Amino acid sequence: MSLLPLSGPPPESNRAAFADVPSDDLERARALVASVPRAPRVPSKEARRLVLAFAGPQRVVLYTSLFALLAGGLVCAFFQSHRTVGDLLLDLHSFQVPGVVDSVEVGMRKRRPRPPVYCARFHSEDGALVGRSCEPGGSFQPGQRVVLEWRGGQAARIRGTTLSPMGRLGGLALLFPLAGALGLLLVVRTNHRESRAARVGIPILARVTYFGDGKPVRKKGPPPTELRWSFIARGERYEGRLSLDSAYEFDFLPSRDVIVVLYDPAAPGINTVYVP
Repeated sequence: MSLLPLSGPPPESNRAAFADVPSDDLERARALVASVPRAPRVPSKEARRLVLAFAGPQRVVLYTSLFALLAGGLVCAFFQSHRTVGDLLLDLHSFQVPGVVDSVEVGMRKRRPRPPVYCARFHSEDGALVGRSCEPGGSFQPGQRVVLEWRGGQAARIRGTTLSPMGRLGGLALLFPLAGALGLLLVVRTNHRESRAARVGIPILARVTYFGDGKPVRKKGPPPTELRWSFIARGERYEGRLSLDSAYEFDFLPSRDVIVVLYDPAAPGINTVYVP
């Protein structure tokens, strides 16, 4: 379908989509299309609150991702999980050099009957490498000669030990901050695309395909209200959706059958509802 003009009836190819829409609703939607400022436009205060802000499920994903990123990062720092990456690299490839144990300390106490984890500080015989590696029980003594595994730089460990006191399983804790960072990236990207559509998008009439309860995002409390729509641009059909906390927040809509949507001219799949 060609672009909807700022005034006049919709194109013939799109009339069937609104055939059963009350004429008053359709006229209000057309008038709203005509009133949309030309791009680039400054979104209204309500648009920034309802569409561009993190609302509904987006806000839940944002807070959950931030919690996973921060809390997971603290857990990883406490258990030194980042050292697991060094262990994996040394497992893939390493050189062996002679070394000497300097001292031994308790790195982490485990519940009985498991033995505590002991960490040994060491240096290479030529003095070029220094480091600390751990193992449950710990059988090293100060002054003991050992074989070091070295990959490059200053990363080294005693053969048979790990850099992380948690062992290789400690790397599982890295999944929490990684999942948080991924979720944060996705929700910010989605919000940025909606923001672009609101600022430079082309206005067009869209048919509401669903208006009602959305997928619950919390165990307690009412579900969000979800709006879905469909429109035709450049001969292809595109869809979009918006979830808000309450149904009354959709009072800006001209009707529950036809709405005005802004779509990105470079990618019509990126679209958002117009909020005057």
